[in-house]
Amino acid sequence: MYDFAVFILVVIFSLPVFSYSAYTVVLLAGSLAYRSPQGGGLVELPRISVLLAVYNEESAVAGAMESLAQLGYPAGRLQLVLADDSTDGTSTIVDTLAPSLVDKGIEVVVSRRHDRAGYKAGALNRAVKLVKGDLVLLVDADSRVSKEALSQGIQALSSSDLSFVSFRVGHYNREENLVTRCFALFQDAVDGLQKMGSSRLSLPFSIQGGFVLARAGALAKAGYWREGVLAEDADLSCKLFASGAKGAYLSSAQVFSEDPASLRVWKRQAARVAEGWAQCLRLDFRRILGTKSLGPLKKLGLLLTLLSPFAGLSWLVVTLATAAALVLGLIDPRSSVFGNPLYVLAVTLPVAVFYVSGLYSLSIRKMLTARNVVLLPVLSYMISAMFTISAISFLRGLAGGKGTFFRTPKKGETGVMKGDEQPPEGGPTVIAEGGLSIVAVLASIPVLLIGQFLLGLSLLAFGLVTLKSMELSRLVRHPEVSGKVGA
Repeated sequence: MYDFAVFILVVIFSLPVFSYSAYTVVLLAGSLAYRSPQGGGLVELPRISVLLAVYNEESAVAGAMESLAQLGYPAGRLQLVLADDSTDGTSTIVDTLAPSLVDKGIEVVVSRRHDRAGYKAGALNRAVKLVKGDLVLLVDADSRVSKEALSQGIQALSSSDLSFVSFRVGHYNREENLVTRCFALFQDAVDGLQKMGSSRLSLPFSIQGGFVLARAGALAKAGYWREGVLAEDADLSCKLFASGAKGAYLSSAQVFSEDPASLRVWKRQAARVAEGWAQCLRLDFRRILGTKSLGPLKKLGLLLTLLSPFAGLSWLVVTLATAAALVLGLIDPRSSVFGNPLYVLAVTLPVAVFYVSGLYSLSIRKMLTARNVVLLPVLSYMISAMFTISAISFLRGLAGGKGTFFRTPKKGETGVMKGDEQPPEGGPTVIAEGGLSIVAVLASIPVLLIGQFLLGLSLLAFGLVTLKSMELSRLVRHPEVSGKVGA
């Protein structure tokens, strides 16, 4: 009886993950056959509006503005529309640097609000009304755009069938520490799998807001940004594809940005994405299913992409439920799903695909060294530290909760961290993370003793890495941690 109950639980929580795993195999095949999109000839360079939203970005905004000044774009054909919600010295920096851009022939328009209604999406929706360009370059405060990348994007969009292009994410602080190296590898692998594969197979994918060049008309047709969501770029992706827009990924053209330098920050960033994607899944579900612009496979692919954060919740439920049943003697160890070769193959398939994608990404970037290859298993353990907080955030997004817009701290060119003054995760999240981590470590001992090595080692690694990522010493410095669930 207990064996059957655990089996049913495993099946329910594994089916979405198995479905996405099968989809990743399709994407991997597309990625290996990727070709960069080719555009037509250009008569003249188009007018471009750069749309940049900032909020208290003292350390990074100067670098973003200066990178635009160095593009050498023809005078009078480049416009910077800056959505500034800042309450610190960012506005002063913007106003100080604006005249130097104007001297180079760049029109600068600043949109300012007295509140953060709608978060970043609200700021962008107000500022986009000031856009004059045929093409809109979406960047973040830590984005560093190069002349070469912009040129490739313009060339690709000179083909009439493309509505937008997504640039490869570059990493200007990749070598800062182990976390930044792993984050960069993770981003490379995910882009290589999801974006290269989707682009090659003409399937939808989620864009990142600071790395996109789009037609102004396509953004207008999609309805711009939905206010209040935590992943406005994912929501915009859904709206673009549902409106009939066609996008492509430029693997050879990269826009540089700053990677999170600690596992705690990376984890909270991942949690915000998980909650934001769940919000998009809930809000855009009917739009995706109802659109005639997407075929059945494209609809399924987009929904599975938004559902991918479910993997963390699935792992927690399946792993901890199986461990509990084994420790309490409710099921025979020989009937454990982790002892079933077919199940083990199914759950390790996405890991294998991710490893292949990681190796492929390193290879095409000419970074396939022993030092970087070793990072792949290290990266796997780091990702496990995000399961609990991402699962909580994903469920919160599906339930319609209003989470916190966590801003990733940035050093920029100043070397001074800004944005890390935000308090740690809320009390329930800390309790859940710490409690599940301790349970996992304790449960791993009897599980290993009965010979369930895959399950036991997974529990042990998850528990230890999650505890490490929590940086519990910060709780002492922030005793006022609220009871709200952090996002």
